[in-house]
Amino acid sequence: MTFSHTTGQYNVLGTLYAWLQGALTGNKPPLLSSVTLVVENPQDPMGNATLPCYSVHYLGADTGPSPYQGGRVDDGSGEQKFGIVEVNAWATRRDANWRAQLAQMQDALTKAVISLRSTGSALIIKDFYTNAAAPGNVSYRIVIDRVEARTPPYDPNPDIERRRMLLYFSWIERA
Repeated sequence: MTFSHTTGQYNVLGTLYAWLQGALTGNKPPLLSSVTLVVENPQDPMGNATLPCYSVHYLGADTGPSPYQGGRVDDGSGEQKFGIVEVNAWATRRDANWRAQLAQMQDALTKAVISLRSTGSALIIKDFYTNAAAPGNVSYRIVIDRVEARTPPYDPNPDIERRRMLLYFSWIERA
């Protein structure tokens, strides 16, 4: 028996995180020597990251009203999902350029989203179930809606500053 849920959360998040790593590396701000992406802390602990860096955390998905009569999609069933990923840019106040670093990191994410939207807003979902090291494309997509900057909650650590951004996206999850 073969199990592959091509539009399941595992493939969707794997695709989204791979795109974020590539897009943020491709738009690397001048004040960063490298781009580190910490995924789903504590799976990738923040303590191992060198600042400045990004962190990414999946906040969950909601199911929208079915855009298809009876929930029928192609030869099966499906539902529309709307997800949110929190992307944080982190910097240390010990670096004199921390404000500029955070602003440039936010701009890098905004540019990545705008660039993707200018080409149709779609990421082709990769099949991480079959091959996590070199996933192939499937015939479905993730649509990136927008990115919003939000005020982060108070952080008692006086050496660390961050910018909090929310990335909104959607896909059709097929059964």
